[in-house]
Amino acid sequence: MKRTWLLLLLLICFSLPSFSQNTGGTLSGRVTDSAGAVLQGAQIVLQPGGTSAASNAQGEFTLSNLKPDTYTATVSYIGFTSAVSTVVISPGQNAQLNAALTVSSNKQQVVVNADMVGDAAAINEQRTSANILNVETDTQIQSLPNANVADALGRLPGVTLQRNEGEGQYVQIRGTEPRLSNTTIDGVVVPGPDPEVRQVDLDTIPADLVGSVAINKTLSANQDGDAIGGSVDLRIKQATSDQPVISFEGIGGNTPIAGGRQVFSINSSAGMRFGPNTSFNQGKRFGVMLGYSYDSNARGIDDVEPVPDLDDNGDTTFDKLYIQQYLYDRTRYGFAGSLDYKLGENSDLYAHSLFSNFRDYGQKYAYQLKAGGNASYHTSIRRPNLQIADLAIGGNQVFNHSFLHYQIAAAHSRFGGAAGNPGAAFSSSAGKDCAYDQASTVSQYRPQYSCGVASNPIYDPSQYSLDTIDLTSGQATQLNLQASAAMGINYHLGTHASTLEFGGQFRNEHKGQDAYSPEYDSNNGTAMTQYLDTFTNPHFYGGSYHLGPVTSFDSITNDLATNPSLYTLDEGTSHLQSDAANYNLQERVSAGYIMNTIEFGRFHLQTGLRIEGTSTSNTGYHVTNDANGNYVSTAPVKGSGSYINPLPSVQLRYSIDSDSDIRAVYGRGISRPDPYQLVPYIVEDQSTTPYTIAIGNTGLVAEHANDYDVLYERYLKSVGMIEGGYFYKQITSPIYAQQSIIPATGSPLSQAYAGDLVQQEVNGDHAHVQGVEVAYQQHLSYLPGFMAGARINANFTYTQSKNFNITGRTDNPALVGQAPYSWNIAPAYSTNRALIMVGISHNSANIYAYQYQSTGPGTVPFGVTGPNGDNYFYSHTQVDAQATYYIGKGFTVLASGLNMNNEVFGFYNGSTQYMTQREYYKPTYSGGIRWTPRSER
Repeated sequence: MKRTWLLLLLLICFSLPSFSQNTGGTLSGRVTDSAGAVLQGAQIVLQPGGTSAASNAQGEFTLSNLKPDTYTATVSYIGFTSAVSTVVISPGQNAQLNAALTVSSNKQQVVVNADMVGDAAAINEQRTSANILNVETDTQIQSLPNANVADALGRLPGVTLQRNEGEGQYVQIRGTEPRLSNTTIDGVVVPGPDPEVRQVDLDTIPADLVGSVAINKTLSANQDGDAIGGSVDLRIKQATSDQPVISFEGIGGNTPIAGGRQVFSINSSAGMRFGPNTSFNQGKRFGVMLGYSYDSNARGIDDVEPVPDLDDNGDTTFDKLYIQQYLYDRTRYGFAGSLDYKLGENSDLYAHSLFSNFRDYGQKYAYQLKAGGNASYHTSIRRPNLQIADLAIGGNQVFNHSFLHYQIAAAHSRFGGAAGNPGAAFSSSAGKDCAYDQASTVSQYRPQYSCGVASNPIYDPSQYSLDTIDLTSGQATQLNLQASAAMGINYHLGTHASTLEFGGQFRNEHKGQDAYSPEYDSNNGTAMTQYLDTFTNPHFYGGSYHLGPVTSFDSITNDLATNPSLYTLDEGTSHLQSDAANYNLQERVSAGYIMNTIEFGRFHLQTGLRIEGTSTSNTGYHVTNDANGNYVSTAPVKGSGSYINPLPSVQLRYSIDSDSDIRAVYGRGISRPDPYQLVPYIVEDQSTTPYTIAIGNTGLVAEHANDYDVLYERYLKSVGMIEGGYFYKQITSPIYAQQSIIPATGSPLSQAYAGDLVQQEVNGDHAHVQGVEVAYQQHLSYLPGFMAGARINANFTYTQSKNFNITGRTDNPALVGQAPYSWNIAPAYSTNRALIMVGISHNSANIYAYQYQSTGPGTVPFGVTGPNGDNYFYSHTQVDAQATYYIGKGFTVLASGLNMNNEVFGFYNGSTQYMTQREYYKPTYSGGIRWTPRSER
């Protein structure tokens, strides 16, 4: 590692400025299409010298400190004909070059629309980026039914999804778990609402609220380094046109499950540039863009969760079977806006903001069948209310030889109902004759129990009596305050255009939870019949299982409120559930960097060094109960830590020709522990045998990775690209969950919890993940006749990983979240009025959590592929489709199908036949209308 830093410093020193005594000039301008729409990612190249730049989100560019001379300027954009001009640069003067590009072939004129421009914008931004980057624009996002930004990101190369309730929730980039990736909004780090993890719940943000999404798979030194897997950037829409831009969309649909569930959404945006014209002919000075999104998604889930095992003969059996019905009413809404004011050529002031709220409300009804034991019934309601918000204010100043960026930002998250789900438990005197019925099991994925028929007493509500009621109140919050500034100096090293950039950033994060979760014991065991609800589902799980009578949770809580004397507060359990989950944590990250970029011939070299310092302080709580479970006390426990991390990076791009290049990248990344992992908490779960105890670890250190990338890219004239590459990540001190039995020694922990199964996050030895990514995207406009409207977008990723020297294991398992195969294929057909697209996404099975142990006191029998092996996500292949047709006067009708193949979601232990959960959502079919004023063709 020392050699890597030394090499990097030598490269930077070699490239330090050698300023010319002559005063340079500046070239600036704007790139648009023939209709005046700005083109982001256009490449501007000057000859002689090969100095280059790329147009920004406003279509603008600036080349500073140019030697006085006459240059040939070539402006190129994939899918459009290049513009070639002669420009004269004079000392101390600013030359203007505004280019209006036309589509490169007559055949493509047939399909020139927002979809074509959206595809071209993504390809051109990837082409001109210093990083290895994947981009998805708003028009690409809207071409398929994506409920949230996670669903949209899941269609990009190397991305798999952690799904929840039928939607993407977290992204897993290049075989790494969600915690190893970062999320920003316009470059501002945003906190995740979940109190226990660092990653952002991306299902909180509607897909239609953003202007584009991007994944930086390599990082420059001027970007936050906490992204071993990658960095997700959500971009807010900006005003780019002097004419009003307005859009409105309304969609409604139905999901044929649990009697039918309805969906509805509204999306709108409006904005324009206004005020006086700029003196440099780059549009109006003021810009404003506002957006709003709302969706209501009523979702039903038929869920079965068995507990697999092997009997004395080594045959598969199931010790328990949970039959569960979920009914959700998920509502999500958000606002986003951007405001900017142009001060001069590429100099501006701006304000960007986003607010999104997600109410994941729901109801669960669950019967538990237990081999040789009494049945039980549980019900609960979900009231999670997740919020994410940010506000960034800053500016960009461009001078003849230098530039300045500065920004202050605040980001906030909130999780109402974070402490758990209110619920109630009923016990039954029926069910002791229950057993796994192998003879009636016709599918390994639908295990049957002998008592599962509708006439069995386990479905008689009079056999059930109320045991406990759990309530909860409170929330988790996080507030980030951030400030940053950077300066760049443009210079020449001989004849080579170069830029030296340096800057710093400070971020203060304050996260915590304050909640109370009381548990009440029923004194008289009221019969379940008193609380019955009218809901039934005779078609539960396709008729393979019977769902018995269900209860109204409002009736249960009303009984508690009106008859408090019939219930006793269990203080011991209440404090264990509440106090140990509460905490306060403050994390401060200070960063400084230096970065140099130089162009020589066909080579573009960027070298940088970022140094990040982290300090944390936190308070958790230790709950003490006596031997009988009675509450004794709650004591605060404090923890702290600090560390400094040098993060070098080298990014080299070699242009083979004007349409293809090779990239080679080295970078070092960091991933800090989840906030709650650092808290010195102790939580005991007495519902398991043996009891399970979870313990925080104040001694956890951050993971680090040396990241290596090689990528070949070729850009195709007819709006397309082909890319293929290899990556390798060498990870040190990976964090994983370790299990062991607490020995009966003399320590205070052993005295209180001897014999418990302890779960704790610890640092491991080392790990690696490597893989291959390939992608192909193209508008097939060169095909004859009607086939010219065809297009294809496909990608494939293979990954392989190992986690070495895990305590209690003799094997080297794959990393959590690493799916060996993932791919997307999206064939489409487009005319000037219609677009039809099918999206097929596949993620292969991957580990959700380690739980297998081959040695030590927690040894799991039957091997790593047995019913007590690691817990995996099932592989997931989903088919979505959408069709739109422009009917005129700005109106477009659309029809879509989501999850059209009714793909299963679930988990298994060790091997696929040892299922622990399988649930179905059924397809969702929708239709609607969009209105976006545009000129008639």
